[in-house]
Amino acid sequence: MSEQTGGSSAKRFSCVKCGTPFDAYPPDSLHNIASRDRRSYDDHVKIDYKCGSCKTTNTIYWGHPKPFVATM
Repeated sequence: MSEQTGGSSAKRFSCVKCGTPFDAYPPDSLHNIASRDRRSYDDHVKIDYKCGSCKTTNTIYWGHPKPFVATM
């Protein structure tokens, strides 16, 4: 079993240029929700992934769920 860094499970994306699929792993256990739009999360971690086929840079922004706050 190989060990990976960062978060627990990969998310599957496709290259924005050629469509080749690639796996993107969360950077840590907190930032585990992925988006291509940096405005999706106030606190995000930007990671660039290079396509293995066409060498295009694919940027993924990893955010985290907002804490639940109960109101009465």
